[in-house]
Amino acid sequence: MTATPVELDDRPGATVVHVRACLDAAVAPDLREALAAAVRRHPHVVIDLAGVHTLDDTGLGVLVRAHRTARRDGGVVCLVAPSRFVLTVLHTMHVDGLFPVFDDCAEALDWLRAGTPYARS
Repeated sequence: MTATPVELDDRPGATVVHVRACLDAAVAPDLREALAAAVRRHPHVVIDLAGVHTLDDTGLGVLVRAHRTARRDGGVVCLVAPSRFVLTVLHTMHVDGLFPVFDDCAEALDWLRAGTPYARS
């Protein structure tokens, strides 16, 4: 039995999306569907990237689309535990400023519960 590469976890103040695969064209449809469901549940989304080591343009597009959808609904998409490679891709593509980044889910959820504004778009 294969583990699901993307899982949702409803928490007070946000939906946490756990990703356990490379963010590439193979996983993008599952991630796109999961993030759309997450934003419908709550405008704030925390994406746990601890299990992600690579990110391609398709995966990046899914993250940016989730950011835009959440912002439209008054929410924020936070990234948790991105690898150095993922951070480099975000920086190289000039989208690193779209996402607050945290070391763990608890830190991201605390930040969201505190109502910390994130003005970057």
